[in-house]
Amino acid sequence: MSPLPCRLWIRLLVMVVVVVSALALDLQSTDRRSFLTQNGIVSAGAIMLTSLPAHAESLSERLAARDPSKLTNSLFNKPPAAMVYPDFMRNAVWDVQAQFGGYLFPSTKIPKDQLLAKATTPGFQKCSIAAISDIGREGTVQYAMHILPNGLEDRAFTLKQQIDAYLGYPAVSEVLYNAKANPNRISIDFVDYKTINAERIELFCNGRESQLQLPLDNNSNGRDVFVHSEYIRQVTFGGGSEVGIPRQVSSNYAHFWTWSQPHTGSSDDNNNTPAVLKGNLLTAAYLDPQDPNFFEEPTKPVAVYSHVLKATKRGEAKNNA
Repeated sequence: MSPLPCRLWIRLLVMVVVVVSALALDLQSTDRRSFLTQNGIVSAGAIMLTSLPAHAESLSERLAARDPSKLTNSLFNKPPAAMVYPDFMRNAVWDVQAQFGGYLFPSTKIPKDQLLAKATTPGFQKCSIAAISDIGREGTVQYAMHILPNGLEDRAFTLKQQIDAYLGYPAVSEVLYNAKANPNRISIDFVDYKTINAERIELFCNGRESQLQLPLDNNSNGRDVFVHSEYIRQVTFGGGSEVGIPRQVSSNYAHFWTWSQPHTGSSDDNNNTPAVLKGNLLTAAYLDPQDPNFFEEPTKPVAVYSHVLKATKRGEAKNNA
């Protein structure tokens, strides 16, 4: 499948108190095979985001500037608390369907051909972004997401589901995570000799933000909208080219999620939780400090990936976080 001959536009909708149209990006559709070899920019979904107080400019202001390079990396923050989800997502198991929307290369300092030659750019190799272990995978990827009654996510379960789903086989042996002891570190062990690029992954969260937009007037269509972000440093361990010498690769990226109830969304009669949620995931990839071009783009993303999400409620989750 070849990229479309014309450029499409994506709207990133900023949720302030009501849903407003905020950002348009020049896009080009692509398939997985041509993803790393074709020039162009992409995406086909609406991404709804809100303010990120850790920056001088709010996230809505940066989106309104129509400049994705303003999604700068979050550095030198105090350790963030665990993400707490809102009431309308709690105590539920969500069956998530994810579709790749496209990619964007926003850097004006690093040429695309030079960037594409960097295999260590997050997203260019499988498992370089753990939760989306195969960026650009064709078709719909399905996995389960657990949100517990206390508002915490069962990260160990969800991450295993995500990685196995994106790789297409049971790849993960164990995920170690304790939100109470350390909400900012996750260890992922892979089944031996099954995944080429990863034997173990360590995830460190450097920043985390969230915002709940309530339906304060008729223009909000009666929907709650939850937006949250997470800034990750990932260290991937795998077999090296030399026997007995392990391979270690570091990557830095940020996820921006939006979850909202559709206009015609129904509710679960038991706890008023919506039965279906619509969502979007925007992932910004940054250069590692060890990259030769790091000082050309020390904080701005060099690649941005988009996914369109849909979550259907399956049942109630047990509080085991």
